[in-house]
Amino acid sequence: MRRCLEGLEPQRRAGLVLAYTHGLSHGEIAARLAVPLGTAKSWIRRAFMTLRECMG
Repeated sequence: MRRCLEGLEPQRRAGLVLAYTHGLSHGEIAARLAVPLGTAKSWIRRAFMTLRECMG
């Protein structure tokens, strides 16, 4: 899993980690990363899909 997480773009990885390990909402993640809400949602979704593909 670590290898797969390290393969993600840093901002997408940060969003995913904030969502799943810290339990933050999309809005809280967007505020913390200083990006629009839609951007945060997209990053998290794409990161999750990439992570799932990497892990098989």
